[in-house]
Amino acid sequence: MVQTNCYIVSNEETKEAIVVDPADQADKIEQYLKANDLVCKGILLTHGHFDHIMAAAQLAASTGAKIHAQEEEAGLLEDPMLNASIQFRQECSLVPEVLLKDQEVLQLAGFTVKVIHTPGHTAGGACYYFVGHGVLFSGDTLFREDIGRYDLPTGDGKVLVESINSKLMLLEDQVVVYPGHGAPTTIGHERDNNRYINKGW
Repeated sequence: MVQTNCYIVSNEETKEAIVVDPADQADKIEQYLKANDLVCKGILLTHGHFDHIMAAAQLAASTGAKIHAQEEEAGLLEDPMLNASIQFRQECSLVPEVLLKDQEVLQLAGFTVKVIHTPGHTAGGACYYFVGHGVLFSGDTLFREDIGRYDLPTGDGKVLVESINSKLMLLEDQVVVYPGHGAPTTIGHERDNNRYINKGW
């Protein structure tokens, strides 16, 4: 209902896949995986808001893939009030099998994935950088020429801007950013056009 982006990252050689933010319509995600002969090896959550997690439990059950989230997001994921699912009469409570630490490096589906803890939109928000591929999944931390909102539980605008400037702006200009809503962008484009970016970084 809020047009959340769900991403399926697949390895052409192994036919393994990672699903980032299975927001809704688990059946549609499962059908895509089946139609393309893909095996889901992991589910990565950028944060715990309802519009990014509603299909996660069903997808995990049907594929056997483990749900991953940053360790500081566990409380929000488990609480329907904090993750806002209760407001939409679709109570959702998740307990991730894998809790991730900042700068942790995962090996999933043949990819090397670096966890970047970017609090601010939520306390346990995280971005996932695919090392060697120049791709970042930013959730609701960074959008094209904008940033995520910070007026929801555990959000903090000052912390969010600091996360973006001190962590994401360390990446190279050509890194492609796939956000939780809206169109893709690049780190370089945001460095030049996003009013929240400190140009000195």
